[in-house]
Amino acid sequence: MTDSVAYRPAPHASPDGGTGLRTSVLIPVHNGSDSLPGILKALAPLPVDVWVSDDGSTDGTADVARAGGARAISFPVKSGKGAAMRRGIAAISKEEPAYDWVLFMDGDGQHLPGEVPAFLEEIGSAYDFLQGSRWRESERIPRARAWTNRIGSRVLAWFSGQHIPDTQCGFRAVRLSLLKRLRLESAGFEIETEILLKSLRAGARAGIIDITAVYGEQGSHFRPVHDTFRICMAGLRYAR
Repeated sequence: MTDSVAYRPAPHASPDGGTGLRTSVLIPVHNGSDSLPGILKALAPLPVDVWVSDDGSTDGTADVARAGGARAISFPVKSGKGAAMRRGIAAISKEEPAYDWVLFMDGDGQHLPGEVPAFLEEIGSAYDFLQGSRWRESERIPRARAWTNRIGSRVLAWFSGQHIPDTQCGFRAVRLSLLKRLRLESAGFEIETEILLKSLRAGARAGIIDITAVYGEQGSHFRPVHDTFRICMAGLRYAR
């Protein structure tokens, strides 16, 4: 890895970025019918198009997404977050007029729609990749998740030569032109490691957006030990 990637923190911003760039929000989700309505309602006033990639849900997630004004891509068999994200990216890439950015957020309520404007402000800057970081509120992160996140972030910093906090956070935005160049292949949570490392290898200019650490009753499909191991193995694979 080179150390030539432009990297500095990106500040919070006002609600209206006024960039004129076309942005899609992609939400990969499995059985999100309870949490999606509130998320979609909060996103509705923002200048974004919302896409939901339904990963084999059995609770009517796709119908709920469409009722909330989102474009829904539905797959009948659960195949993992990475696979859902790749299907969403592929569908978004075919749209005309073309999108400029894809903003990724989870559908379980851990990413706050009210913080999307902070990303929208910065997409008009020189950045190619905007990574959300919860470390400003690290005391709110459960100990097990904080421990696995620190391990994953340190491993990725070693591989990439760049210190990027909270590498496992899925709340992030990436230029679509960059995503198209990455040839993504991961099926599980390691997709986020793959996107990050391949983006940095491609010379992406990365910025950080501080976000709220939200942990409550919504739960998570993330398995700390198993998925952290897969993330570290992905680091070995994609850092080359």
